[in-house]
Amino acid sequence: MRFRSTTLAALAALAVALGCGRRPPESVGTGGTGAAADPKLAGELKALPAAEVNAEGATFIEPIMKFWTSEFRDRTGGKVRINYQGKGSGAGITSMTKRLVAFGCSDAPMNAEQLKAAEDTGGPVVHVPLVIGAVVPVYNLPGVDKPLVFTGPLLADLFTGKVTRWNDPRVKELNPGVNLPDLGVQPVYRSDPSGTSFIFTDYLSKVSAPFKAAVGAKTLPNWPKGLGIAQQKSDGVAGHIARTAGAIGYLELTYALDSKDELKYGSVRNKAGKDVRADLDSITAAAAASLGTKPTDPPYSLHELTYNLTDAPGDGSYPIAGMSFGVLYKKLPGPEGRAVVGFLRWATSAEGQELAKRRNYAPLPEALREQVKARLDGVSVE
Repeated sequence: MRFRSTTLAALAALAVALGCGRRPPESVGTGGTGAAADPKLAGELKALPAAEVNAEGATFIEPIMKFWTSEFRDRTGGKVRINYQGKGSGAGITSMTKRLVAFGCSDAPMNAEQLKAAEDTGGPVVHVPLVIGAVVPVYNLPGVDKPLVFTGPLLADLFTGKVTRWNDPRVKELNPGVNLPDLGVQPVYRSDPSGTSFIFTDYLSKVSAPFKAAVGAKTLPNWPKGLGIAQQKSDGVAGHIARTAGAIGYLELTYALDSKDELKYGSVRNKAGKDVRADLDSITAAAAASLGTKPTDPPYSLHELTYNLTDAPGDGSYPIAGMSFGVLYKKLPGPEGRAVVGFLRWATSAEGQELAKRRNYAPLPEALREQVKARLDGVSVE
């Protein structure tokens, strides 16, 4: 309860302080985050031995990883290079398990089968929260400039072929006064195992029993055969939507904002019946309503510090919020292991989270950051 109350207080203060989340990225480099440096941590980073670390995984977190890795290299005096490739959460978990990379990133916690495979290969695995973000419904409707309003059940039907035209009465009812075109709905999905897909389908499975039965909450969902088109990674989804009139897909918020209005995204009606558009305030509200409550359903229940943020209560909560996790073995080798722990510790520090905020991710609250630090302290470097 102490953690929950502290978390709620921190997130409430954060919600007041943050704006709408549309600020462009600020310059990076030493001292560029705007947060006070932790002298002890800064000294530890300078003392790290030279290392080159390969990592891969979620595209959800890739926009901030590009800035984190650049900043971290400066923080270590150029001695440590983190090479991160956004290949999807499934690829990140598989490569981490096989020790092809030093750590992975995933927006979906590892399931029991994945945990067993990892433990058989390299022992216990640690999950650490890195950022909180949102998945937004992105569409291409020429001549429609006002952001559309969606409900969860409507999104479920748009992505399963039950609503096939954009001027369908159900879409019109939610968007009075909008001149919706008589244009076919073209769903766009991820073709690779994806944490973004997991967050999106986890939400739709909560609000639509038919969707849960037919598609389910998965990193590689059972999308209806013959409907829509699958694209590789978030960039593939974004590109296809941008060039296809009538298309609708799902992306992490930063991808939509980085498109400079080329990609439109709508609001989603939340559990309280409010139409909420994703921004830092609404993501923070969803986290405030969810963090501190231990999940009881797998895969979240299989780990410490993994939280399910979809369909959160509260008037201001954006309903398709999610968390991205760093996934690593509890025992890591030598200089590479020290570099991994140092990087994740810095990324989840006040400095690293300030930079995340500038890329439209809601930062982890202080109480959770302290628990992440303790979790990383438990990683042994041999």
